[in-house]
Amino acid sequence: MPIPTDAPARDSAGPTGRAPRDPDPDARLPVFEVADDREHRVLERWRRNVGAAVALDLARPAPEGVRELDLLCWNVAVGAGELDAMLLRLREREIGCDPARPLVVLAQEVYRSDETVPPHPPEPRHTGGDITPPRPRDVVELAREHGLSLRYAPSMRNGAARSDRGNAVLSTAALGRAHAFVLLYINQRRVVVAAEVEGIPGLTFVCAHLDVARRLGEADAPSRRPGVARAEQAARLARAVLALDAPGGVVLAGDFNTPFGEWDPAYRRIVRAGFRPAERSWRWDHTHHGFVRLLLDHVFYHPAGGRIASVRVERLDDHPLDRGARIFGSDHHPLLARVVLGG
Repeated sequence: MPIPTDAPARDSAGPTGRAPRDPDPDARLPVFEVADDREHRVLERWRRNVGAAVALDLARPAPEGVRELDLLCWNVAVGAGELDAMLLRLREREIGCDPARPLVVLAQEVYRSDETVPPHPPEPRHTGGDITPPRPRDVVELAREHGLSLRYAPSMRNGAARSDRGNAVLSTAALGRAHAFVLLYINQRRVVVAAEVEGIPGLTFVCAHLDVARRLGEADAPSRRPGVARAEQAARLARAVLALDAPGGVVLAGDFNTPFGEWDPAYRRIVRAGFRPAERSWRWDHTHHGFVRLLLDHVFYHPAGGRIASVRVERLDDHPLDRGARIFGSDHHPLLARVVLGG
């Protein structure tokens, strides 16, 4: 039976420099850590605009003795990305994916609309802006139609519309322990979602989406320089993930908004914390299509406990010459990784 989607979720301070409370290992809904009101002065205003966290358990448990998993990391541009078609192509082995292996999807900017979202924003100033595409794909409906397990936590509301967006972990295998926490507040409310695949205890998949600019007057980051503030956000993310998830190994992936790619301060702070970049199948210089093409999306892993032997990643291209403004409907390239377990 799916777990109800209207269970209450508590907000989180997340990475505040000290280890958050260890969540209930039996929790299915993302568990939000205890808020630090001294640091997050206005995040509750953002929280009042969004709906509840969602957990669905529709997939079967992973087979015993799993040694490899496939991972798709993708910013789906508020539901504009063609995730349905991508899942079908992956399952049909069109794109180097084996249906016999569990597939975990770490998706950023997924779209959700249901009755848990307030009809009108109680806090109109604290939304992510009305950037919803004409026909967004609802992540909960997608999970139901494809029989996937899902852990979703909203980050922000989509303007005045009765919908929100955030990060999600989807899987073709049952998911177990899950938790979520809010990043250091520098511009928008950003919630990280982490989950284990049931039957592979200790190995955690973490979906993150870092900020871009710095909000004047409200941000909690000590620095007023956007790049430095995001680097601090990345450093606190890494510390929080290691405090909660390191014992069995961690795969950390998402849109890190790193305009300088591997030289970006946020990227370097994550590597300095002990995370390793996934080995690339070939060298690409961008993952985002905009006026300037930028390398924003990354897959990292931390081999704590020796559970992860290797992670190799490739960029998926919609056009063989990488032309056009959209990639499978999104402005970000999907990243497909193979996670090989050891130990």
